[in-house]
Amino acid sequence: MIALLMTGVSVDSFAQKKDKKAKKEKELKRPASVGHAATDNFVGASFDVYDKNKKISEKLSDATGNVANAGEVKTDLEAQVEEIKGLLGKSKDVLTKAKTITPKTNSMKAVKAINAATKALNATQKAIPGQLEQIKAQKK
Repeated sequence: MIALLMTGVSVDSFAQKKDKKAKKEKELKRPASVGHAATDNFVGASFDVYDKNKKISEKLSDATGNVANAGEVKTDLEAQVEEIKGLLGKSKDVLTKAKTITPKTNSMKAVKAINAATKALNATQKAIPGQLEQIKAQKK
């Protein structure tokens, strides 16, 4: 009897932890400029793609007016895939340059900004297949 009670409690607590993890997925914030041109350009371009993709997600969640724009949105998503590939390809070089910035505190800010930008790119890249599926579903 006690074993069943303990099992029930542990299952409930596991389910609650899982719900909290799902709620923790938060919007990424664009970091402030760090004063290093290559870093700021990379971060700016990465968050521009991320912001554009968020707008597409909002459009797709409102299915009523988007069927007419489906082809346009699909083209934009495909362009984002290419842009993400290019930016992720540059990320290692930009990170290497950022690590050489002096003073070290500025270097740390730049590295942190690049990591945030890379997270934004990865989140966008992860979202695109689902968005393309939403477009297919809206066309039916």
